[in-house]
Amino acid sequence: EAFTRNSGYSMSEVLGQNPRILQSGKTARTVFVDMWSKLASGQPWKGELINRRKNGQEYTEEALIYPIRNEAGAVTHYLAYKQDVGDKKTASERIQYLSEFDQLTGLPNRTLLLEQLQFAVSQARREVKPLAVLWLNLDLFRDINNTFGHASGDSVLREAAHRMHEITQEGDIIARYSGDNFVFARANTDQYGAIQMVNQLLNVLSRPIVLQDEELVLTASMGLALYPNDGVSVTDLMRCAETAMYRVKHESRNSYSFYSPDMQERTARALQLTNALKLAFTRQELRLVYQPQVSLQDGHVTGAEALLRWHHPQLGDISPAEFIPLAENAGLGSQVGEWVLQNVLKDLHEWESLGVPLVKVAVNLSAVQFAETDLADKVKFQLEQSKVAPQWLEFELTEIAAMRNPEQAAQSMLDLATLGLKLSIDDFGTGYSSLSHLKRFKVYKLKIDQSFVRNIVDDPEDKAIVDAIISMAHSLGMITIAEGVETSAQLAFLKAHHCDEIQGYLYSRPLRKLDFEQLLRSPPAIDLPA
Repeated sequence: EAFTRNSGYSMSEVLGQNPRILQSGKTARTVFVDMWSKLASGQPWKGELINRRKNGQEYTEEALIYPIRNEAGAVTHYLAYKQDVGDKKTASERIQYLSEFDQLTGLPNRTLLLEQLQFAVSQARREVKPLAVLWLNLDLFRDINNTFGHASGDSVLREAAHRMHEITQEGDIIARYSGDNFVFARANTDQYGAIQMVNQLLNVLSRPIVLQDEELVLTASMGLALYPNDGVSVTDLMRCAETAMYRVKHESRNSYSFYSPDMQERTARALQLTNALKLAFTRQELRLVYQPQVSLQDGHVTGAEALLRWHHPQLGDISPAEFIPLAENAGLGSQVGEWVLQNVLKDLHEWESLGVPLVKVAVNLSAVQFAETDLADKVKFQLEQSKVAPQWLEFELTEIAAMRNPEQAAQSMLDLATLGLKLSIDDFGTGYSSLSHLKRFKVYKLKIDQSFVRNIVDDPEDKAIVDAIISMAHSLGMITIAEGVETSAQLAFLKAHHCDEIQGYLYSRPLRKLDFEQLLRSPPAIDLPA
């Protein structure tokens, strides 16, 4: 009865027939050779057969076949005990798949990757050929999750994996190592071939992705290690490739770098600083300084920018250019931003209670903070706790952060402006701003980046850019401030071209709290050209 149910044949259809009527042709010939070898020598045989039911459907059965002998010891029959193991086999294959492949992208996971790389390294060693290992990390993926949600983040990972797979050649290794980290390896590939591979990856990733009606362009930071120059083991090659990736992540993004020995020292310092920064808040190693901003109408102080400084007891002063990117990469961007805002408001409240004449203080908003949907609520709470009027606070947002998601940026700016806060665009001219978006932003000031101001006296292009920014800002009802002003010649040019404010060493370096307080009590005016 069980045979009939499993095979679809009735007893009358099979009685007297050879069992080969069940054969599908899919069982390997070596299985039958092994089976008859055992049975012919009088031994039982156990194995799997791929058979075919009466209706043509294939199924896998596990068979245990015994020879049956007569009184004289001669084999007269065979007894087959069979079990349909299709479901069990499917489950086993599924478990095997889950242990080796990433469920989200379908790419090999870390376990299978390491096995494949070990084989690739062994083969490269035998054949005395190079091997390129690439570590790829998607840029600002945390922001994508925060802005669009984790479901959209998952779809981005799937799309990125699909695009990377487009450029694979036979024998390539591609895997999702963890999170938004991918590893790509290509055999018999030297430095020149690796550069071609990287350019292909950058091209396929740069095609726009549409998320919630917004176009998003993916970029990635990539690090490359070559066998045998950078390492002869899987562990060494992976470590070197990841180290090279982090250098790109910290310095530029959307690019690649080959490993060099000095990177290890830099990576060790980055790890040391990241760990130390986590403790800097409670150990009171962070402090604020204030750089005055001066009106070019009357030469008086109109505001200041709050800047963060870090003094480590053993390592000394750490440059913001070094530790701010580390903080953002380590997920500390929001914590740093909240600390700055809280302490600026604390200082403003203290100065007001002491009768010090107040000016607006500009606080930099990180891209991570600006992507938070509850930013306005957090700021409102801080203002209420500090009892500081919003008119004394200004937020500076980089142009790149504002344009990352213009629709959301416009809403966030509106929410902050509704609280009575002033907003400005920092580093203007270094990113890409669509005028159609810029005119919708609740921005009252554009800050001209110091890279244009530095050579403004001698460089015709910088002169033209600064003049254009000032004219455009005024036409949109905004004011302008130039940062990094250090010479009287720069001041004269900016005054002649109707820039509204300046900030820089010409008037004052960033000042400690008490020194800035003293400046507020009796601010010197700058001598302005006629």
